[in-house]
Amino acid sequence: MDIGFQDKCVFVTGGSRGIGKTICETFKTMGAKVIAPGRDEMDLSEPESVERYIKGHEEIVPDIFVHCAGMNKLASIEEVTDDVINTVFQVNFFSAVKLCTAFAKGMKENGCGKIVFVSSLYATVTREQRIPYTSSKNALTGLMKTLALELAPYGTMVNAVAPGYVMTDMTKKNLSQDDIKEISANIPTGRFQEEQEIADLIAFLCSDHNKSITGQLISVDGGFLCR
Repeated sequence: MDIGFQDKCVFVTGGSRGIGKTICETFKTMGAKVIAPGRDEMDLSEPESVERYIKGHEEIVPDIFVHCAGMNKLASIEEVTDDVINTVFQVNFFSAVKLCTAFAKGMKENGCGKIVFVSSLYATVTREQRIPYTSSKNALTGLMKTLALELAPYGTMVNAVAPGYVMTDMTKKNLSQDDIKEISANIPTGRFQEEQEIADLIAFLCSDHNKSITGQLISVDGGFLCR
């Protein structure tokens, strides 16, 4: 299957490291023009910064939008504050809403477009102290499904991809080899996922080969959620 993005403009948030960086590199390799503003250009944690970027770049009408930026602040029900909730939601959810609002008009006028949110297993399961993060990822799922309905008549597909345990540089830094071995034992495929696996799925979802997959939260977790 030949997947190419010649003459396509791809806008990516969170593209400076990890999965986001691999997504950018994958699209570039496939011929796309990639726009991935850094934090100095658009700070997703600041609503005013997002607004300024949008107003200052109204000429940008991407064919594809991938929202990969994410923030996770741990807080139990006794510890959670308005500031923590607002900051996590601003990066994970509100910024996505603003950018989709800015980009959807052009996609509708063009009669095509692709939007993918990089979500998390925490959109399906959760654990203690994940109130801000899990809630924001569930909100993102709601946005994805609603946008899928609204934009489908205009040829735009909207999906979310939920990575499982991914072997990023941060994973290698934060987990010992024993930790990785223990976690891998609970993954049916017996290993962590690679960043490239996430990027390849997103590339397919954003390609011309995808004409019907929309409104889906797709887990890439080696079967972890099946247990």
